[in-house]
Amino acid sequence: MTSFAEHPAPATVVDHYLQAIERHDYDRARALLDERSFRYVSPISRFDDVERFIEHMSLTGGILQRIEIRKQFVDGPDVCHFMVFHVQISEKMKVDVVQWAQVREGRIARIEALFDAHPYRILFESEAN
Repeated sequence: MTSFAEHPAPATVVDHYLQAIERHDYDRARALLDERSFRYVSPISRFDDVERFIEHMSLTGGILQRIEIRKQFVDGPDVCHFMVFHVQISEKMKVDVVQWAQVREGRIARIEALFDAHPYRILFESEAN
């Protein structure tokens, strides 16, 4: 059994993931996700498969220009961020996002994101089946 001390702090793991997403470095982002138990839930999509999630992110992530972190809370393996995603769809926009990530053994096992999905529903077909 691996001890908690052998892994980076959950906040560090999630910070590295957000930096990778902001840089459109999807290989780095993938490496920070737990392939055995990963789950992503948002108003417009749900994924249980890391590869499908990363494929989706690489196709849709091009609109992301910058992530502004407003506040971070950490409670054991849980890391919550209040953020502003600076995106460009047809015009530049700011999207308020709350993201709750759960880290297990140094990898992100679950991400739940909350945001106003209206602008995205226009562009991307919903996968929230």
